[in-house]
Amino acid sequence: MTNLTAHFDKMARILPEFNKIQVIPFEEGFSNKVYRLDWNSVPQIVLRVPALDEVAFGIDRKSEMSVLLAAAESGISPSVLWHDGQGVFACQYVAQPSLNWDVSHSLTSIARIARILAQAHTLPEVKHPFCIYELIEHYLLSIESFLPNRCDLQEEVGYLRGLFSNLPRVDPSDSPVVCHNDLNPKNVLIDDHEIWVIDWEYTGMGDPLFDLAVVARSHNLTCEQQVYFIQNYDDSLDVETTLQKMAKYSLAYSLREMAWLLLKHLTTPNDPDSWPYYVDFKAMPSLNPFL
Repeated sequence: MTNLTAHFDKMARILPEFNKIQVIPFEEGFSNKVYRLDWNSVPQIVLRVPALDEVAFGIDRKSEMSVLLAAAESGISPSVLWHDGQGVFACQYVAQPSLNWDVSHSLTSIARIARILAQAHTLPEVKHPFCIYELIEHYLLSIESFLPNRCDLQEEVGYLRGLFSNLPRVDPSDSPVVCHNDLNPKNVLIDDHEIWVIDWEYTGMGDPLFDLAVVARSHNLTCEQQVYFIQNYDDSLDVETTLQKMAKYSLAYSLREMAWLLLKHLTTPNDPDSWPYYVDFKAMPSLNPFL
């Protein structure tokens, strides 16, 4: 477990005596280190400690925190209780669970996600731009920098490069907005009463339709549900044109996930999960749309 003493010292104003705190690691914190802090036998705080190489993964912590604070103020994300300016932050624990990867949505939950996503897209702008194609290229270059010492991965890089060169593109939006860019089921906390969006690590100014595509793909929406999702997000959108753009963005999202997993394997060699996850993702038609 990460040594949390230094963080606890900085957070002292919002904590009881340290010996009263029970620290419970969240197993779902695949990208970073995430902990639940309990006292008086009650969950109180969630603490996130970054663990990714920000340069390699194209992460802007300043923009992330700016959007997170605005989202919390707007009631989109749980309240931020403390942050250190370096990506470590503590937020209020909420009881709503995250969704499962095999989630099957009702129309009601689809409408709720559409509404909160539309609200998120009105948050104050930040300086960090987001383009999925530029990010994939950045990932591939980062991966290729390891090849002199990992010639065994040459075939994998060739595979990803080939997919990227043939990837159909969506023209960039003329009106970029603050986007989440990773709104998979694990980043939505929801029950019958509340819904929250978490993990703004990849936030930036981008095309809102990429967010819609990520939800459609990772939340397993059917074609009919995608139409309903679009209509509840913004009923002024042309449905057919939006579906076509989302389909192209969905391919880019899947390619980013594969490149991300391979890059995670290379940048955190002691992580036992990234390589098996990459292999499984690449081999499964339900995850890899290029098969």
